Amino acid sequence: MEKNYGISVTGGRFSAGAAAAGDHARATNISTAGSLDDARTQMLVLLEALHAHAGELTRPDETIAVAELARRELEADEPDKPSILGWLKVVASGAGSIAAISGAVAAVQQAIAAVL
Repeated sequence: MEKNYGISVTGGRFSAGAAAAGDHARATNISTAGSLDDARTQMLVLLEALHAHAGELTRPDETIAVAELARRELEADEPDKPSILGWLKVVASGAGSIAAISGAVAAVQQAIAAVL
């Protein structure tokens, strides 16, 4: 039998945050993922952008109301990710091509993906 002092991957892909092999090897993975508070902060930035650009929205009251639904769900102890992401899609479609809002929606989506 052949000795193996490393990592051998065949027929697939190897993905790890940290990996080590060999005598006395150590691997440490330091996560830079955000927190739920980061996602909540990004949601507030989105709401500010919606209010700042309300005059440019086709249906500002409805778009802001849907964003508020997402914000309230995000404040829950165990937020429902599919609901929040669904509401964010509605907000994005209501924002059309307003870059500030599109960017804020993307930031919230990324923050949520990192923690939920």
